[in-house]
Amino acid sequence: MKRLLVAVLVLAALFGHVLALEAGVSDPSAHEAIITLQGTTVMYVGKVNELSVERLLAIVSGKTVTELIISTSGGEVDAGMRMGEWVYDNQIDVVVDGMCMSSGANYVFTAGRRKTIRENSIVAWHGSMISETSDEEIRTAVIEGYEQLPEAARAEIDLDDLIGQSIRQAREYIATNRAKQAQFFEKIGVDEYVCRVGNEEYGAEDFFCLTVEDMARFGIRNVEAPTDYAETDLSPYRKKSVEFIHLK
Repeated sequence: MKRLLVAVLVLAALFGHVLALEAGVSDPSAHEAIITLQGTTVMYVGKVNELSVERLLAIVSGKTVTELIISTSGGEVDAGMRMGEWVYDNQIDVVVDGMCMSSGANYVFTAGRRKTIRENSIVAWHGSMISETSDEEIRTAVIEGYEQLPEAARAEIDLDDLIGQSIRQAREYIATNRAKQAQFFEKIGVDEYVCRVGNEEYGAEDFFCLTVEDMARFGIRNVEAPTDYAETDLSPYRKKSVEFIHLK
């Protein structure tokens, strides 16, 4: 989550400059998820972002929906909480088909009335808005992003100004969304620490999964998963560094 937060803020700053220069670079976060509604079940496949969540809510508006089948690698914090609010307020059952990671795990899976993890599927966390992000991390991410821009775009950007702007935006974004996140987890009755425990106490480098029993320790209840869930083959997700942890 921390890496994603930094990346989103840096992309916002960078693409704001690049698009103004008509450099022809498209924002990858703008791609919409595939959303289908069949009867009382809605399926959501793709990134969690503002455009896609807005479309989801438009599709289900006025409809009776009882189940959300989701496969997502995560996405935006605001969009994730908005989607999670809809799930919680409408008492939607959440079914994970493939993966539910990052903001999907934090805010959508946790909000479900009943939660089902299908065979060969995972729910994986890697931090929340509480996770610390240093100015140096933001600075490094800005420089890395800057170096990937076309030469013509780099020539028009003052790197020091861009770094300062990104740090200010990050601090404002974090302060605002920490408050929203606290309200969200209080509402759904889940301990936010579930999003960070693997990284902060068990040395997980990035994403981590929990057993059903360990999820319950944070207030995530009514979860069904295969009996051998903790032995799920994680090789399809190794690009993101995923591991199971077991709480003491």
